[in-house]
Amino acid sequence: MNDLAFVERALALLASKGLDTWIFGGWGEELRGLIKPREHVDLDLLYPAPDWTAADALHFDWIEGKRHSWKRAFRLEGIAVELFLVQHDAQGWFTELARRRHDWPANVLASTGQLPVASTAALASMRHSYRVDAAA
Repeated sequence: MNDLAFVERALALLASKGLDTWIFGGWGEELRGLIKPREHVDLDLLYPAPDWTAADALHFDWIEGKRHSWKRAFRLEGIAVELFLVQHDAQGWFTELARRRHDWPANVLASTGQLPVASTAALASMRHSYRVDAAA
């Protein structure tokens, strides 16, 4: 079941393997109070790292169709967990998507709660960029 306990288990599993992640997507929006609680079909996480080397070395149930330069996904307890690579360079935090670079706000990984949740600005910036891409 994709509930808060699942989110906590997924974060703990990744942390135990040396991967720090921040909750993003629908779960991030819900935990930040931007949307009302609802059912979630997956779990989106931001993964700050220079590349996929550490993640790719893990023996997870990887979803081959969700293997891209900016994203990886695996199944945990039958639920898709998507990792979005967040890299850093002289211009700041970014994700190199298929058709463009998405620049994150400087506070993308700022979290003050018990769980690491992407910043409100980060959640809003990606939501806006999806709308712009859909309109193009």
